[in-house]
Amino acid sequence: MSRRSRRESRDRAEGGQPAEARRRRRPPDRIPFATQVALLVAVFAVTVGIAELAGAINLGTSFGIAQIVFAIVLVVLLLRA
Repeated sequence: MSRRSRRESRDRAEGGQPAEARRRRRPPDRIPFATQVALLVAVFAVTVGIAELAGAINLGTSFGIAQIVFAIVLVVLLLRA
């Protein structure tokens, strides 16, 4: 048995796939760009609605609160990338 075949059999035994195939796969925690944009829009809209239902004085106050939450979610998405 050659070194290469031993290494390949060991790699397959460890993860079921050769090491090259494991490195080429896309990381499971990566979120597509369109989904990130949709998430940010949804967070903004839901936050405005919650702020209005919670008794914000006017729509401007709701937008201000939504901007803060939007910024927090944006930072989280940027840090995950």
